[in-house]
Amino acid sequence: MPSPSGPSPAPSEPPRASGPAEPVGDAKATAADGPLLAAVRRDTAPDVRVPEDGSVLVVHREPAGDTGELAWMPDDRNYCLAVVREARASTTCNPLPKSWARIGIRLVTEAAVYPGRTTVYFAVVDGGHAPYAYTGPGPHRPDMGPVREATAAFASGRTLSLLTYERPVPVASPGDREICAADNAVCFPALDVYVPGSP
Repeated sequence: MPSPSGPSPAPSEPPRASGPAEPVGDAKATAADGPLLAAVRRDTAPDVRVPEDGSVLVVHREPAGDTGELAWMPDDRNYCLAVVREARASTTCNPLPKSWARIGIRLVTEAAVYPGRTTVYFAVVDGGHAPYAYTGPGPHRPDMGPVREATAAFASGRTLSLLTYERPVPVASPGDREICAADNAVCFPALDVYVPGSP
């Protein structure tokens, strides 16, 4: 049996689109998220549709209201991620890869790079294994920040976890640090980028 971080074969068939994702628990937008939502709607390109508040997943929010990450998924094949820093939003929309990079890992990508400051990473992984945290040899690097997450639920019953985390720029590699689920069913190197196959 392969280890949680070993290669995973591609599914026998691509996932079927299952309608828009709904946020679960703390991922639901509240009145306090109004400034983040306003920044995303103001700064997102006109050809990108930002859904109503009820379909937006809040992956991360800061109390000041000017920093966070919001996401939405029109189906389980596509995603949009908006990174908000200092009340300015950068939004990216892409299809998810058809193949799986590792067991439970659909996508790991650099979502936003702020030169000389920080890189924001975004991962889409199988649902049902939260919470996620850094693991592996050596002490946790405080400058890596926490792993933030939101759960996206589809009408089919399927769930995906959306993760964001940051690294300062520049910084030395944290070596063997991994991000793992609480049950160790899903693990991946924190700074490796996986965008397998083409959609």
